[in-house]
Formats: sequence, C-alpha cells, structure tokens
Amino acid sequence: MLSRVADNIYWLSRYVERAANTARFLEASYHLNLDLQAAGGEQWTPLIEITGDMPLFKARYGEPSRENVMHFLMFNPEYPNSIASCLHAARENAKSLREAMPPDLFEEINALGRLVPEASREKAFFHSRVFELCRQIKRSDMLISGIVSETIERGTGYHFWRLGEFLERADKTSRLLNVKYFYLLPQLSDVGTTLDDIQWSALLLALDARETYHRHHGLIQPEKVIDMVVRDRQFPRAILFCLLRALDSLEHISPDTSEPRNLLSSLCRSIDGADAAEILRSGLHEFIDRLQLNLNGINDAIYRRFIA
Repeated sequence: MLSRVADNIYWLSRYVERAANTARFLEASYHLNLDLQAAGGEQWTPLIEITGDMPLFKARYGEPSRENVMHFLMFNPEYPNSIASCLHAARENAKSLREAMPPDLFEEINALGRLVPEASREKAFFHSRVFELCRQIKRSDMLISGIVSETIERGTGYHFWRLGEFLERADKTSRLLNVKYFYLLPQLSDVGTTLDDIQWSALLLALDARETYHRHHGLIQPEKVIDMVVRDRQFPRAILFCLLRALDSLEHISPDTSEPRNLLSSLCRSIDGADAAEILRSGLHEFIDRLQLNLNGINDAIYRRFIA
C-alpha cells in the first residue's frame, strides 16, 4: 500500500472518531452543568482545559461561557480540532479515497461532513440544537464504524483504519476522564458527596457505559469507575481495550518487530498493571498526562515507520 493512501486512511478514521468524541465531551459537560446550576453556577472552562488550547480560545473568545465554548468546539473553522474542522478534513480525505471505498461508506462520511456547516448557517443558535447535532454525529460515527466492519476486507487498509480509530478513542477516553479531574479541582470538598457521584455518573453516560457499570459494579465508586474506564478488556471504550485492538491491527500491518509495535506493547503492559487506587493516590491528572505523552510518541513512531 502507498504510504500516502495509508496516511489518508489512518487520519480519516482519526478525524471521524475525534469529532464523535468531541460531541461526547459537549454532552458530558451539559449533563454535569445541569447539576452544577443547582449548586451555584456552570463550569465550561474544563472543556477547554482538556484540549490544551486555552490560549487559542482566550485570544478568540475571551470569556469561557456556554455559547463561546460550544461555538469553539463545534463550529469554529479556524480551530483544527473543532468538530467542523475534523469533519471537513475527514470529508476531504474520503474524496481522495473514493475509488477504493465502498459507496455506502463514502456517502455516510460525505453526509456527516455536511452536517455541521449546514447547521452553522442557521440563524438561530441555541444549546439544544448543539446537542441534537452531537447525537446525530455520534450515531453517524457508529454507523460508519459498522459499515467498515461489515464491508471492508481485512487487509492493510482495514487495519490502518482500526489503528487510527482505536488510538484516537484511547486518547479521547483519557481526556474525557480528565474532565472529571478539572471539575473536581476547584472544590475538593465535593469528593464523596452526592454531587461527586453525579459527576462520575455523567462521565459514564458520555462513554455509553453507565448501564454496563451498574450491571457489573452496582453503586458508583470512583476506583471501580476508573478501573473500568482504564483497564477493562471487554468494554469497547476502555483505554486498555482500545490499545489492545490497536496493537492487534499494528501486528497485522507489520508482523515484524518495529518501534511503534514495541512502544504500544509496552504501554499496554503498563496500563494492564495499573491499579485504580494507586492512580488516584498518585494523581489521576498526572497519570493521564503520561498516557497522552506515550500516545503522542506512538503516533510519531507510526509516522516514521509507515508514512515518512
């Protein structure tokens, strides 16, 4: 496979997954803020903090109000990680791969790419419309993933798609977990309260994991939530699950030992050996920072090995 084609497939899947996960961020913050309103006020700053793009946001918007944060993350065409920018990039990548792509897959990606720009031209802008878009984006992402699973032969192209998809999902699951850290940071007195439980529950809801968690673990306990989100081998949005699937696809792409394979295999062992109680004691935020640095290193190694 040409490196250019592999790069387009890899980033196409990452852009679609990134857009869907940003939609999840917005939904999670919406549910958290419903409860924070009763406690005295909303918090939208954490959503920008977890992106690492606060200076860019402040230069463009200033105040992190609900409307400003929503516009930045959903509609802003100048912000490369906004949903609009990710879907535009996905659509452009899909165009370059159209001849090698099943028609249903191309049509769904193309329709998804038109969704946000068309909504941004509407005169009325209110938060309920944003969350309707979030639901549509998540459904379309799941449909695209299903089309890939059902129609793409299990060759190199398929595994580059899955490699990008699962690495992106692991990264964004960790960032969504970091939302909880940033909400908790201002008021440590909330730890162990009803509000604390509500926030953990909202996080599970954003991962479509709330029913699964309660079925297996019962009442909300932070250590059990972290253990499920980080180390569960069966839950498809858990970080370890995603990394193991990415490793499997990487081994199909390159059966020989390589730098990205070694880095990813080492990270899987590290995550598998992590303990939720120790993660909380040593710092959830610090754990996630280290994880994201490792994921960045793996992405760079993939570029050096297969693209450059």
